[in-house]
Amino acid sequence: MSELLQALNAARSFLIFPGDDARKQERALGSNADVLTYDLEDGVAAAQKAVAREGAAAFAAAAGAGLRLIRINDPLSAAGEADLAVVAAIPNVGIVVPKASPAGLDRAAEIGKPLLALIEEAKGVRDAYAIAEHDAVFGLAIGVADMSAALGLSPYADGLQLLFVRSQLVVASAAAGIRAPVDGPCLDVRDHDALERETSAARALGLRGKFCLHPDQVAGVHAALAPTQKEFERAQRIVAAWSEIAAAGGAVGAIDGLLVDRPVALRAQAVIDAYERNDA
Repeated sequence: MSELLQALNAARSFLIFPGDDARKQERALGSNADVLTYDLEDGVAAAQKAVAREGAAAFAAAAGAGLRLIRINDPLSAAGEADLAVVAAIPNVGIVVPKASPAGLDRAAEIGKPLLALIEEAKGVRDAYAIAEHDAVFGLAIGVADMSAALGLSPYADGLQLLFVRSQLVVASAAAGIRAPVDGPCLDVRDHDALERETSAARALGLRGKFCLHPDQVAGVHAALAPTQKEFERAQRIVAAWSEIAAAGGAVGAIDGLLVDRPVALRAQAVIDAYERNDA
């Protein structure tokens, strides 16, 4: 596995900004986001797409923290073809593929970059496992605005309207053996409470990343995706208890009133690993 792919698999925050906006790019490069996503698609007007393409290589090479992704236009469109011709020559970047489909992914994969498949349509949800299983795909992401529009959904305080979609992507990702999905952004960049609620709910469902629209959202995403100190300490007790149970030849035990067996211990170890990654 390449270093880029390994790092993308562990990424939490995906900060996206329009490729034709130099001010937002500078702000993104100074952020603490795990991944910076240079947008050539919805965030860029048709008249500005050529300008954005011209700046893509400079963005990928610019100083600053963060892995680099480029969101292209539909790879089966003329704009997407133009994007791929540019991105093919840029080293150490991955691609975000919008409205992901098996055919579109096949075309995008021809330039040999890791792909994040953006699920934005009902067909994408239906084909989620086939998309997740694609050789070039390292992860799935949900396009919350496009998906809500496509399905005629109305916003709900706890995100219940997209529960099925999020869970479908989590199951498809696990079945295909790829990283957990990336959630779409909180659309109100000023509402940090909403960001915390959305991200915590996504984490509870098994998602392990989230797109951000503004650098101010990054810290909130990292905090909400990380286990709490209480969760970490409980996980440590569970792993220690399981070690004793297994050493004694047992298959099941209990701690703090909780049944402990191998699956419970594995889940606890995952909590410890996530806490330590976030604390590093």
